[in-house]
Amino acid sequence: MADDEEEESEVEEDERIMKLVTYSSKHSPEELAGYLKEVGGEDAVIYGDLYVGRSFFGKAHFLLMGAACLDEESPLAPQIEKQRVLFKTAVGQEGAEAQAALLVMLELYCYKERREGIAEFGDVLKVLWNRDIVGEEQIEAWWGNERAVQEFSPKHFSQEDAIAIREASGEFISWMQAGEDEP
Repeated sequence: MADDEEEESEVEEDERIMKLVTYSSKHSPEELAGYLKEVGGEDAVIYGDLYVGRSFFGKAHFLLMGAACLDEESPLAPQIEKQRVLFKTAVGQEGAEAQAALLVMLELYCYKERREGIAEFGDVLKVLWNRDIVGEEQIEAWWGNERAVQEFSPKHFSQEDAIAIREASGEFISWMQAGEDEP
């Protein structure tokens, strides 16, 4: 019985994540983005919970957890910069809703996978903005909504984390809004 209980307590992972990890090693970023679009994000299992009707969030989660093969031990911004073609093809060209979902899922990723990412989030936003992966309007909307994660998944929301990640992003946001050359 102990084995059964142990299996039940483990967080279920969507099988599409492993499919994307496997596919990523043998294909170009453009092909991988196409495959991500093909597997889709409908009915996604995200941190053990099923999300129906939230396909952009599912695809963003699969991008972070599978296709991009992010290393939780390393800073996020350089990893996104290195994989900018994948991110731009998978999200940047999919429109505002996909971009907004990516920001929320990156925030959740920092909460769940890389706590250090909270303090580094301004650098992440800079890469996303500089590489035309996420537009200024989506970044400003995310920054202005401390409850973005709560609106997606209340059980993973922390007001303290939401404030901290936005405070860490404040310098970049000010620079972006001012339209200066370099922060």
